[in-house]
Amino acid sequence: MKLGLKCRMFEISTNVKGIRLSTGSLRNAKAVSSRNAGGFSILELTIVLVLAGLTFGFAALSLSDYTQRSAARRAAQVFALDLTWARATAMRTQEAVVIQFFEDGRRYVIETQSGSVEVATRRFGENADIDLEAIDINLTGDSLVFSARGIADLSGAPGALGEATFSSGAVGYTVSFNSMGVSKVEQT
Repeated sequence: MKLGLKCRMFEISTNVKGIRLSTGSLRNAKAVSSRNAGGFSILELTIVLVLAGLTFGFAALSLSDYTQRSAARRAAQVFALDLTWARATAMRTQEAVVIQFFEDGRRYVIETQSGSVEVATRRFGENADIDLEAIDINLTGDSLVFSARGIADLSGAPGALGEATFSSGAVGYTVSFNSMGVSKVEQT
């Protein structure tokens, strides 16, 4: 076993059982470090930027779809709660309560039949409570009336249940309800 130290170019070498190990010279170290110090190539940076752009693009599409789905679902759930609220108001005030849909304006108003008390107004669309593209109630006259006893008149409904649909993009939710205001929200 032989250990040696050369002063020329600061080279340190070790000889262990006939094998020469060397840390290299200072000149070789500078050459290697200057080759690695250059950073990333333009091709590497371009690939990273393209992959990042694709990732952000897919994330934005997923977020957009989620936003539409959640807006339609939230609007349907709010309407289901408003049915219960309208029925309770009718029974409490002993006066008929009307839910009037204005489909072109994408809104509905809940008020007593005499118009003396406005219970709620819900607006849908841009710059509104909930951003929707369409609302539709499947009743004649686009209104639902709860009597003073809390029973809804569904005579204008095509079936035993009334239906209201809330749409945003390709996503829609339907609220099916009976004359007592009991409702069920389903994706269509």
